[in-house]
Amino acid sequence: MEFEEAVEEILANVDADREEIEKKLKEFIEYGVPVEQAKNALIKKYGTPAKEKKIKDIGVNERNIITKGKVLTIEEREVEVRGSRRKIYRGLLGDDTAVIPFTAWKDFGISKGDVIRIRNASSSEWLSQPRLSLSEWTVVEKIDEDIELVKRQPRKYNLIDIRPGLSNVEVRGKIESIEKREVSIGDETKTVFSGIIKDETAVVPFTAWKDFELAEGDAIRIKGAYIRAWRGAPQLIFDENAEVEKIDEDIEYMEHVIPIYKVVERGGGIRLVMEGDVLEIRKDSGIIFRCPQCGRKIREGVCEEHGQVEGVADLRIRAIIDDSTGAVDVIFNRDIAEKLLGKSMDDYLKVAEEAMDYGIVHEEIVDKLLFKTIRVKGDSIQSEFIVSIIAREADIVEIDVKEEAEQLLMEMG
Repeated sequence: MEFEEAVEEILANVDADREEIEKKLKEFIEYGVPVEQAKNALIKKYGTPAKEKKIKDIGVNERNIITKGKVLTIEEREVEVRGSRRKIYRGLLGDDTAVIPFTAWKDFGISKGDVIRIRNASSSEWLSQPRLSLSEWTVVEKIDEDIELVKRQPRKYNLIDIRPGLSNVEVRGKIESIEKREVSIGDETKTVFSGIIKDETAVVPFTAWKDFELAEGDAIRIKGAYIRAWRGAPQLIFDENAEVEKIDEDIEYMEHVIPIYKVVERGGGIRLVMEGDVLEIRKDSGIIFRCPQCGRKIREGVCEEHGQVEGVADLRIRAIIDDSTGAVDVIFNRDIAEKLLGKSMDDYLKVAEEAMDYGIVHEEIVDKLLFKTIRVKGDSIQSEFIVSIIAREADIVEIDVKEEAEQLLMEMG
């Protein structure tokens, strides 16, 4: 571990090949040089004195970055790294030239509004733009000065096109619902306003950190908002730095099918309507048993939370739906599963008990649904590997082969 940490710290300070650094460090250690001394020698040999950069000059995949800026946003998140959970901090840093997203891999004790000088940071590529990374070897110092932030022209988006990580966003929409609540941030209690906003393309949740005197039914234009992920869906955030104006426009959302690549690109959403083919029925589809207390799926009569329990039978389907542009994992509850399959859970229980094999239910689901075209309406949930959708409604789409063939021939000329 000491050797690996030394290699990481050297690479954070120099622009050199990992294999070469590992080789040179091993040679020092084999000669009996202490690791700390060997590390400093290699940094001195391969490193070059770094100069402080303006944020606009930070590129992708740079090391030993020195810069300063004002913390515009910061939020704590928990992620899984090499099988264990750890806290990270993500936000936006700005100066008079640009704004850059950052990830801090430890708590540097910084807050929104702090002006900081950063030494020994690195950068990576994220959404085709540089992202600043503050590692355990980065030095962060709060400084007593203010920074005149760059005046950037907001970029216009339809709500269907927003995705977590975007900043300085301009959108328009209609407030469908709004509620006031109190939240605690450290020792301070703040009033926030949250709800649902929609335009012609999508419906998204929002949070306003200032009282803009908004009401249900208001049509508004927002400039200077930013987007973050919330329960597996993009959320619109705007605060005292944003401009909000009421507009005289008739804005209504018309439900329509969204290409799945759009859903994947934005990381999910609410009230999504998708249509695609069932490419796979997951193995955990069919008759399952849940804990009567918490509803979790149990294994061999054991609940992770409540131990040995008498399971309650349930029917569910998990399927991969693909429309040739992308794929999502869709979860169908008992009511929707019974509708799609045309058979009740009780009927399947009888069949499974007579055969003494619950796997027979999975086989019948595969026979009935695999490669069928299904239209799904639902909301995304938090998922690390694929966008997962909880279906609220679903129907099998009957394809008129003759009509589709004629349409195809017309398109092909």
